[in-house]
Amino acid sequence: MNYRKIHTLLISAIMIMVCLFTGCLEVEPQYSTITVTVLPPDEQPGINLTAVKIKAQGVDEPVFYETFSNASGYATLKVSPGRYTLLAGGLYAEGFSVSASCPEFLALPSETSDFSLKLDLALSGGIVFRQVYYAGSKTFEGANYTKDQFLELYNNTDQVYYLDSLCVGALAPANSTVSNNPWQGRDTVALFQMTWMIPGRGTDYPLGPGESVVLAFNAIDHTARCTSGLDLSKAHFGFYDEALPNHEKHPDVPALKRIFAGQGTAYTMSVHSPAPVIFRPVMGVARWLEDVEAWQNYQPGSTSGMKYMHIHRSWILDGVECVQNPAKALKRQPTSVDAGFTWLQQGPNRGTSVMRKIKETLNDGRIVYSDTNNSADDFMADTPAAPILNPLWK
Repeated sequence: MNYRKIHTLLISAIMIMVCLFTGCLEVEPQYSTITVTVLPPDEQPGINLTAVKIKAQGVDEPVFYETFSNASGYATLKVSPGRYTLLAGGLYAEGFSVSASCPEFLALPSETSDFSLKLDLALSGGIVFRQVYYAGSKTFEGANYTKDQFLELYNNTDQVYYLDSLCVGALAPANSTVSNNPWQGRDTVALFQMTWMIPGRGTDYPLGPGESVVLAFNAIDHTARCTSGLDLSKAHFGFYDEALPNHEKHPDVPALKRIFAGQGTAYTMSVHSPAPVIFRPVMGVARWLEDVEAWQNYQPGSTSGMKYMHIHRSWILDGVECVQNPAKALKRQPTSVDAGFTWLQQGPNRGTSVMRKIKETLNDGRIVYSDTNNSADDFMADTPAAPILNPLWK
């Protein structure tokens, strides 16, 4: 007998057994199960719940899982173990959207987490942010430059909209990276520092369908100062008050009216993660400002420190949740306003903005922008800043 052959066969058999044995020891991946039941809003109890998308967004990693609920509002997700936030949202042809969210939770291996989410209803369309340019650019010497910030609003409807007395601000906390938001989950939210209003007597500033209005933080020509190449001397309004020493404005640009001063001496957006809003107090701006006891308060849980102007979330016409990074981002916008978030993936000081996506172009050439009240779906990131500066009023 050939002992070498027997030896070879024995080694082969042992190797096969080892492979089979180790194969049996391979650990099957363990998933977590998330079950979600979405409940319709009280205003629309009979909506089609199959249009509601459920999204589990990773907190520590930029991963997500999504699915749609069934007709009963039930959905199941299989996810890798970890920390997540839940988002739910849907858009309806009748002109409204629904949304809900759940704060951070831990999905454990081989365990099931059950959630019930009550959907909030919000009207879609109207005046929206077309573009938010907050992260600035560079000087030609390489220093960071943020004086060229601007907001651009757009009439996304087929009706004329009067901008007079429309209010503009940003929600507190100023950045999404703080550890706590004391207003989270409340019906009232706070404005960080200063608040501004478009002037006018009611019909002075009409904005036609498909028209944009640009609000510049410094309404001047920046082309000789920085790499963004922005000439904002033809902006439609400027964030300007004579009491603020560091603001600049071209003489021909109308000034926004500063209606709440806060504690600052200059007004700027966070270059990393602002949460801008446009809103109208239902009782009118004058009565809102006069009722100091109701609307000017400390943050929840505090009896001293900074006082904030507060607004009811139902007053907000549009808002955008800009974050520095989706991992560990703190939410400030109510989910009925923005169920998601957007961010500049390439970082600040690159002359880029977050820009709303085009939904369709109508036969008359008018553009309709996506408005699902979820900036994760509605906005493109890292888009070169390009405000529409067409003349609107004489």
